[in-house]
Amino acid sequence: MALGCAATMLALGFMAVLPNDALAQTATELITTGLTSTATGTYATDLTVSTFIGNIIRTILAATGIVFLVITVWAGVLYMTAAGEDTKIKKAKGMLTSSVIGLVIIVAAYATTNYVINAIAQAATQTSTSTPG
Repeated sequence: MALGCAATMLALGFMAVLPNDALAQTATELITTGLTSTATGTYATDLTVSTFIGNIIRTILAATGIVFLVITVWAGVLYMTAAGEDTKIKKAKGMLTSSVIGLVIIVAAYATTNYVINAIAQAATQTSTSTPG
């Protein structure tokens, strides 16, 4: 046992003493290149109003999903810690039901709006194929 421990300590000591290349310059260049290429696509200068509004809607939907998750987890914790108390169980079930209904309403509103906007955009860009006779 003592021999194995001594061998391990000796190996760790050699690894600590041996030179190790840091390659700090290469890592810095790699990080800078990665950040530059990422920022090039992210911070576009040709931002239009429709792209901006789309980004806002995407952010709001992401925040809604996060709120739904937090409420669902909180309702689950309340339900599990209710210890048989009817008021806490009803409160947890009510929270869960309300959060699911809210999520369904938001998803339905997004789907309806997306369908209507796509239909209007398609109708606006269609050209007439019939020739006047």
